[in-house]
Amino acid sequence: MQLSILEGGQPKPMPPTQEEQVAQIETALRRRFFPFVPRIDKPQRAAWDDAQHDTDRLTRALAAYTLVSLADLDDAVAAGAVTDDDNDGGIDALYYDRSNSRLFLVQSKFKRTGTAPSQAENLKTINGINALINRRFPEFNDHFQRRLDEIEEALDTPGVILDVALVFLGNILGPHVINDLDALKTEINAVSPRLGWEWYGLSKVHGWLIAEQTPSTVTARITLENWVHIPSPPSPRKAVYGQVSADNLAQLVSTHGKSLFEKNLRHYLGSVTVNSAIAETVQRRPGDLFYMNNGLTAIAESITQAAGTRSRCNFNLTNVSIVNGAQTAGTIANAALTGVISPDAKLLITIIEIGNNPDDIGMRITKARNHQNVVRGVDFAALDPGQERLRQEAIVSGITYHYRTSAEAKNRRDDAFILEEAALALACLSFSVLTSAEMLQQRTLGRKPENAIDFVVAAKKDISKLWDQDGALYSWLFKPSLSGVRMCRTVYIYRFIDQILAGSERSEDAYYRRMFFRHGRYFIMSFVMHRSSEVLNKPVHFLSEDDKTALSRRTNELSELIYAESEHLQAYKGYLSIFRNLTDSQPLADRVIAKLAEIDRAAVRP
Repeated sequence: MQLSILEGGQPKPMPPTQEEQVAQIETALRRRFFPFVPRIDKPQRAAWDDAQHDTDRLTRALAAYTLVSLADLDDAVAAGAVTDDDNDGGIDALYYDRSNSRLFLVQSKFKRTGTAPSQAENLKTINGINALINRRFPEFNDHFQRRLDEIEEALDTPGVILDVALVFLGNILGPHVINDLDALKTEINAVSPRLGWEWYGLSKVHGWLIAEQTPSTVTARITLENWVHIPSPPSPRKAVYGQVSADNLAQLVSTHGKSLFEKNLRHYLGSVTVNSAIAETVQRRPGDLFYMNNGLTAIAESITQAAGTRSRCNFNLTNVSIVNGAQTAGTIANAALTGVISPDAKLLITIIEIGNNPDDIGMRITKARNHQNVVRGVDFAALDPGQERLRQEAIVSGITYHYRTSAEAKNRRDDAFILEEAALALACLSFSVLTSAEMLQQRTLGRKPENAIDFVVAAKKDISKLWDQDGALYSWLFKPSLSGVRMCRTVYIYRFIDQILAGSERSEDAYYRRMFFRHGRYFIMSFVMHRSSEVLNKPVHFLSEDDKTALSRRTNELSELIYAESEHLQAYKGYLSIFRNLTDSQPLADRVIAKLAEIDRAAVRP
C-alpha cells in the first residue's frame, strides 16, 4: 500500500465547520450555564413550546458566557448578571467592572442559522441604553431594579466606559446595525469617550472556548548547585546544567502541574515499577538519588541568571518545559505529599535555551533525549502540534482526549479516549470502500486512492503503524482538515459498533462464525460507514437514538452479507489470515460492493 504524506509541507489546519462550531458552543453552554440559567415560566410565555424555551435559555447562557470572556468572570457570577427577560430594553446581561471602569451591556442572539441581530432588534438595545443613561429605570425589569446602586454608581463615575457587546452565531453584521451603533457612539462621546461597542460572531465565540483550553506558559525560578554554563557562541545554544534539589523540583510540579511538561511526550504515568523505585530512593536513601537517576532535561525560551556563585545560583526560566524526566518529577512531587524531602536528595538537570524562533529545535531535543529511554511509537505522536489542537477542540465538547500517555489516560471513561483509540476509529470509519477498478482508475489519473480496505487491513496486521508519525498512514488519519468534533464522533460511532460486533461474537456457538466476528470487525465497520455517511457527517459528537438504530440495523445486515460472501474462503484460509492481507480482503470487498449494487438496483425496480 502506497500512501504518501501531503507534499509541499504541512497544510494549515482547517477550523471546525460552522455547524460543528455551533454544536460545540451549544454543548458548552448547556453544560456550564444551564444549572444557573433556569427556564422562565410566566403567563406571557404560556404559548411557548419547549423549543422556544430552550432557545431562550441558550440565549441567556450565551450572554453569560460573553461576560465570562470579556470581564473574566466565573460562570456562576456571569449567570447572575443576566438581565434577559420581559422589559429588558434589549440588554441581555449587565455587569459593572469597577477595577477596569467598564459597564458591560450585552445583547445576545442564539440562532443556529447564524442570523445576526436585525436593525429593529438593535434599535431596541439602543433605546434601552438611552433609557439607562437618562435613568428611566422604571422601564426595566426586576433584574435591573435589584442592581440600581451599581448601575447608578457606574453612570455617575467619570471615566467609566459603557462597553456594548453584540453576540451571535454568525460572522456578518448588517450595515444598518453598524451605522446605528456608530451614530450612538458619536452622540454619546461628543465630549469625552463614554461608550464603545463591538460585535462578536461565531468564530470569535468559538475562539474563546478554544483559548480556554490552551495550556499556559510557565515562567519559573530554579536554584542550581555546582552548575556549569555552556555559552553561545561558541556553542550553538546556551545551556546550563547542575544539581537541583528534589524539594525545589517538587515545588515546581506542585505549582505548575501538567503545564510544566507541555512539550514532553508523556505526562506522569503514576505508580509503575520504575517510579516506585525512585520514590523509595527519595524517601529512604536521598543521598543516593543523584547517582541512581539519569536526571532531567528542560528547554526554555530564555535563561536569566541572578547574582550567585558557582556553588549556588538562581535562574529564571521563561516558557520552560521539562521534556525528559516527567516520571522522575511526578514521582518526587508525589513523595513530597507524604512527607518532607531531605535536602540531600538532588538530581542532575540540563536546561537548554531554544529562543522563540518557530524552528523545530525543541521537538528535536525532546525526541533525541527520549530515544535514550523506553518510549513507544505512540508517544512521539505527542510532538505533532495538530494533536494539541484536537485536544482543545474536543474538550470544548466536554470530551477529554489523551494524546499523551499519563496515569489519567489509563482509566476508561465514557467522556474520554486515547490517541490509539482515535487512530483505530479513524482508520475503520473515515474512508470509503473502493473497488479494485476504482483504485486503478484513480491511479491512472495520478491520484492517491484513499481506500478503507487499505486502512483496516493495516490495522489488523500491525496496528502500531496507525500512529507512527513517520509512517505513511498517520498523516492520512490525522489530516489538518480533521476537526475535534469529527474525531470525537468517529470514536463514539466506533465504540457503538464495536459493542454490537463483540456481542455477536459472544453469542455465536459455531467456530467460524465466532472467528468471523472477531477478526472481521474492522472490515465490517468500514462497510457500515461506507453506507452511513449521513450518520458520520453530523456536526455533534454524541449519537442520537435514530443514529444508533440506523447503525445497529446496518451493522447486523452487512455482517450477514459479508459473512455470506466470505464463506467459501473458509475451505482454505482462516479469518485471521483473510482480514490481515489485501490479497484476500480486497477481492472480498469487490464482491461485497457488487452485491450491494445488486441489492440497490433491486430496491428501485418498479
